[in-house]
Order: sequence, then structure tokens, then C-alpha cells
Amino acid sequence: MRAMKVLLFDPSAGASGDMIMASLLDLGADVDAVRRAVESVGCRLEVSRQEKSHIMACRAHVISNRRYQSMDEAKSILQGSSLRGKALEDALVTLDTLAEAEGRVHGVAEEQVRFHEIGALDALADIAGSSAALQSLAAEHVFSRPVSVGGGYVQSAHGLLAIPGPAALEILRSHEIPWKGGPVEEELLTPTGAALLATLVDEFVPDFPLIRAEKVGYGAGKKELTLPNVLRAIAAKTLPAPRTEARPNHGPQGNRIVQLETNVDDVTGEVLGHLIERLMQAGALDVSVLPALMKKGRAGFVIRAIARAEDTELLAKVMIRETGSLGVRVFPSIHRLVAEREQRNVPVEICDHIYSVQVKVSRMDGELLSVKPEYEDCKRIADETNQPLRMVIKKVEEAGWQAANP
Repeated sequence: MRAMKVLLFDPSAGASGDMIMASLLDLGADVDAVRRAVESVGCRLEVSRQEKSHIMACRAHVISNRRYQSMDEAKSILQGSSLRGKALEDALVTLDTLAEAEGRVHGVAEEQVRFHEIGALDALADIAGSSAALQSLAAEHVFSRPVSVGGGYVQSAHGLLAIPGPAALEILRSHEIPWKGGPVEEELLTPTGAALLATLVDEFVPDFPLIRAEKVGYGAGKKELTLPNVLRAIAAKTLPAPRTEARPNHGPQGNRIVQLETNVDDVTGEVLGHLIERLMQAGALDVSVLPALMKKGRAGFVIRAIARAEDTELLAKVMIRETGSLGVRVFPSIHRLVAEREQRNVPVEICDHIYSVQVKVSRMDGELLSVKPEYEDCKRIADETNQPLRMVIKKVEEAGWQAANP
């Protein structure tokens, strides 16, 4: 699996909307795009540097005196903003998460929610700015460590309440976000911060994954605490798994895998192509999309992925996130026999020039089964020599068979 461009949140001092936006700006998010997003919802953004317990951090201060009164008004503001594509989708999902949490706390439908803590327009600006910032960083996968929520009590519109507050706690519960109390007797996690993490984070991990850090950003919070009141964000690359060389002259190798499946009937071909790419990047061993006839005669697709058991949860989340599916079927402990495989470079002469081309060679019980040329190498040679691709592939196959079976 190739190295992926990833982002990791470390909310050991909690998270709020402005801290998330500031940490992404400190990582190098497009400040002009973030400022446009904030201004397009009717607010002003001031970006500055601030020291928090001897750590220099970015401070993103949103200025607004207005409030929105209803869910419909809030959605309308976001839909009329500068956000486009994934950023707009993330902002709307975050707003829905907030409304659903408040609705559950008050026992009313989302449309009837009265936004107490989250009704100020600056919270909507935090959502818009954070969504735009993440889009500009183009991370392929977003991780987060467990969230520290603080401790003690907080005075709210509901009265004196234990931390975490009702709306933040409902988001943590409904989205299965891992969290812990402390490390100070203060409120560290806001409902907006919880909703943004629920939307933007692909995977919560108990500790740092195996990554190579490239840049670190710090987003400053408003409070002065006994610890640095900052949200740390890390831009990194995952480390590819080491390649295992095939052992020659042995029988077929067996291993156990899982099969993931989901059905969809409202997904475009472009989305399916992107999904296949994302699943392979995330560790799937193979992905296929099959046409299917769904209930009520609708045309649809069955998406099927073969994977290692330890990658099940991550791949299921990618499927659901990219397609909007409500669930993924998992067929566990499927045994497969795998032919021994190796990669080698073979020389091939085409148009009086010697090219080195990579081929995949498979064997079983020492018998040569197949030689498959690398498509990209063959395509490059066909383009350079102006020869038909099928002719180049055939010549490479012949050279590969000769080299692999002397």
C-alpha cells in the first residue's frame, strides 16, 4: 500500500470550532479560502499569533453580533456561502449533527430546535471556516486521538450542568467518539467542536498511528489554563507496509480474509471510481463493483471489497462515507489460497530500443502460471514508440515468460 497524506488531531486539551479552524490554518490551510468562507456567512475573521504556556499558536477570532433563529435559516446561510463540493457537504453534515444533538436533549424535531449554545453566527463561521480549511489541505484520511472534555460544572442555558454538557455528550455518544475526563476542571469540548470532529474525522485511534510527521500546527483556545490550551494538528504521511518477497518452489499459500459488501442504487460512476481508489489506498486487497437489480426494479450496484480482518472497520467507514450507504455486510474468516507471486524487471526490445519493464509472475507448486506486464510501463512504451499497446503487451509477455521459465 502506498504512503497516504493524512492529518491527525490531538485534542488532549479539548476542541472547539475556532481551535479546529486555527490548527488547520497553522498547518498551512489556504487563509484566503477560509476568510472567504467566514465572510460569506456574515462574519469577520482575525488571524493572529498567540502564546499559550510557551507554545506559539494560531488564534482564529470570528467577529459577529448576529444569531440565526432556525435550522432552515442556518442551512440557507451555508448554501449561499462560498463553500463548494466536499467543504459544503461537511458543513451541512456538521450543522445536522448539532441540530440532532440539541433535538434529542430537548425532545423536539431538528427543525424545531432552538439553538442555545450554537445559535450564534460565529459558530456557523467556525463550521464554514474549518470545512474550507480541511478541503484546502487535501488530506486523504483524517485521524484523531480520544478527546479530553475537562471536568467540573458549567453554567448554561439548561442551568448548572456537569461537563461534558448535554449537546456535546449526545454527539460523543451518537457518533461513538472516544473521550475522557480532565485533565483540568474546565469545559474543554464545545458542541461545535464535537460536531466538527464527528464530521471531519475518518478514524479515532487510541494512540498515534505509524506515520512520518511533516508539519505540526497549533490552534489556540480562548481560555488560560494550567496546561497549553491548544489543539495540536499534525500533517503526515503513512508508512507503507514492507513488501514480502514470495518464496519460490513452495505450494499455494493460505491466509484468512474478510469480504465487505454493500448495495447502492443512487451513486454515479464517477463516485464509484473514486470509491475504488479510496478503498485500495486504505488497504483493500481487491475491490469490485457488480451491476444488480434492486427492489422495486431499480438498477443498482453491489460493491464488494476483500480485505484483511484488521482493516474491516476502516474500509466499512470509507464505503459508508463515500456512498451514503446505511450499512456494510461483513463475511468474516474467508479462507483463500494464494499463488506465489513475485515482481521482476525484464528487458524487451521494441523499435530497436531496449526497455526495462516490470512484470508480475505467479507460480504454484513451482509451476509457472502467468506473467502479467505492468500496464503503466507498457503504456509509456507504446506512447514513446507510437506502437499499438496490444503489441507492446504481447512482446513484454513473451519476454517475461522466457525470463521466468528459462
